[in-house]
Amino acid sequence: MSKLKTGLSLIVLGNVLYLAYTFFTKGGNSSFGDFASGVLLGISIGINLIGIVLSALYVSNENKKENESKKENVK
Repeated sequence: MSKLKTGLSLIVLGNVLYLAYTFFTKGGNSSFGDFASGVLLGISIGINLIGIVLSALYVSNENKKENESKKENVK
């Protein structure tokens, strides 16, 4: 259950960082601004991917446990 909570929290955090990226890129175009927006975008995408992977692993493990319990009940 903790993998699912962590995964969903990371997905939400990634989306919040993406909103920050879109909010801060409306300003002027300076070298630091371009760097900061790139870092925000990269971190938000990375965190989203990690959250998706953790959530998928949780769902996969739960399906395996469910299938094993069904097989044991059949025997």
